[in-house]
Amino acid sequence: MLKKIMIYEQTDDYILRAKTGWGMRFENQVGWFVGYVEKGDEVYFFATNLETKNPEEGFRSRIEITYNILRELGII
Repeated sequence: MLKKIMIYEQTDDYILRAKTGWGMRFENQVGWFVGYVEKGDEVYFFATNLETKNPEEGFRSRIEITYNILRELGII
C-alpha cells in the first residue's frame, strides 16, 4: 500500500516514488525531497535537503534540483 501512495511520477521507463517535507521552526527553513527510482531491475535512491531563507523559492527548488540531477545521471 505504501509503495502505491508514494508514486510521485510513473512513465513507461521508470517509477519515481518520493516524499516531500518542510521544517519551518528554524531561521533558515529546511525542505527535503527523498525517495527512489525504479528503472527496470535497477533501483536508485536519492535524498535532497535544501536550506533557504526564501521558502517560496526553496519549495520548488528541492524538486527541480533532484529532477535535474536524475536527468543528468541518465536515471530518468
